[in-house]
Amino acid sequence: GAAAAMTVLLGTVPDCAWENVASFAAPSDCYNIALASKRFFRPVSISSDAPERRGGQKPRRKSKRLKSAGGAPPLLLATRMLRVSLEHNLERVLEHSRSGITLESLKKLGELPEGSAVIAGSTMVQACLGVLWGKEGKKTYNDGRSDVDIFCSAKAAPAVRSWLVENSDCMFVGLRDSYVSLASSKLLYSVDTNIHHVEHWGSISENLVKEDNYSYGKEEESPPPVGDAKNTEYYKKVVGYGKQCQSRYIDWKFKNGLHFTELGIDQNKAYDVKPKSGGDLPFDFHGDGNIDLVVGRLKDKSGDKKIAPSDLLSDFDLEICKCSFDGKKFHIADPHNTFSGKTQMEPKRRAVVSSYANHFSPPEDRCIHGVEASAHTGAVIDKVRVDVRDTPFYGQLDLAALLPDRDRPEKDKSTSNSRPFRLTLSQDEYIYHDPIARVKFSSSIQFHNFVVKLIDRLEKYQSRGIEVLNAPAIPDDKVFRRLDLIHW
Repeated sequence: GAAAAMTVLLGTVPDCAWENVASFAAPSDCYNIALASKRFFRPVSISSDAPERRGGQKPRRKSKRLKSAGGAPPLLLATRMLRVSLEHNLERVLEHSRSGITLESLKKLGELPEGSAVIAGSTMVQACLGVLWGKEGKKTYNDGRSDVDIFCSAKAAPAVRSWLVENSDCMFVGLRDSYVSLASSKLLYSVDTNIHHVEHWGSISENLVKEDNYSYGKEEESPPPVGDAKNTEYYKKVVGYGKQCQSRYIDWKFKNGLHFTELGIDQNKAYDVKPKSGGDLPFDFHGDGNIDLVVGRLKDKSGDKKIAPSDLLSDFDLEICKCSFDGKKFHIADPHNTFSGKTQMEPKRRAVVSSYANHFSPPEDRCIHGVEASAHTGAVIDKVRVDVRDTPFYGQLDLAALLPDRDRPEKDKSTSNSRPFRLTLSQDEYIYHDPIARVKFSSSIQFHNFVVKLIDRLEKYQSRGIEVLNAPAIPDDKVFRRLDLIHW
């Protein structure tokens, strides 16, 4: 019938021509083309028009089947086309990101031991759909380009940092402490996560141009050619900063801003922000960038299982964001939906968002924070826990409930005649200086912010044209804002 005739017709086009088509097509188009005929599910062949081999020899036969190394099954044409298209589109997305990471450097990541790191998130979603997200593609320094998210194991982190420096054009610009600081409105640790911390990285070349413009009042100019940025005084300076960043920045952050002990998060020295032995770690506290290096825990909370990058992807709320590339292999989550621009929301997160959105009423005071914000959100959470009993997201709330209530302490002051008197600490001072109070009062606020973040991401991806098939109903008449533990 028609299907057989189509197969014959498509079979007249050589495989190399289909690969050429794939290099100009979106992966979603290649996926749909492959579904049109069984012809694409045959092994890739080398035609007589294929490029010459080493020594000028051509293939002996007109249609020799290609086999993978190690006796693996032969590579299918559909798989080859998808690979070609994904690489081409990922290269385009990375170039647009101006992150300092290229497809060529990303393939070097694949030379690390298997299970070291993957790139995932919005970068991979754009590559799968053959689109670019940003403000009309304008190349201003901060034009709304998507973050590049890299997920790695704690063991592989030093090698991954050195890969960012040596094989890419990247430098460390600080901790993403908003992911773990109890005083931040963006804390993610109110959910059960395998993430230990998140590092912020940026392009050396981009930060060099930014430094020059700010220092000398120059108008914006193009970044120097790749490689040249490392031959500058700026690079020598930030390498020097990097040699002291653990003792002068990281340790202070962990001790004063990130209350790992109260959150039950390991402070093992394996989490130190360092490169591989003998490597450099360029660091600029005032630098900028759009790379998130997400470092996993050494083991999960049970202590029984080592955490791999694939385990970190379980924290994504949308299935499509789990698409990844490790430098060798692409993993496409739910390919039929992904290549159709559709996705599912993780069921337990969806249930929590749906219930919270239904019960939440915005506070009358827009500046509500601290104890009052904790009480307001806590009342909503009590109702959510009745609706949604089986989720892993209540651990921080349960931990806070076990902590003792403590009276607000007083502080000593001295008068002009040195006679001391006592003043009660303000609410913000009390919470800021008392880690137990931080955990106790922050838990419900951060659960609220977790839900708001999920709602924001849901609406962001919907605005980008992604159809979320099981999207929860969000009332149009309610405004969901992040709340703060401390009023800065």
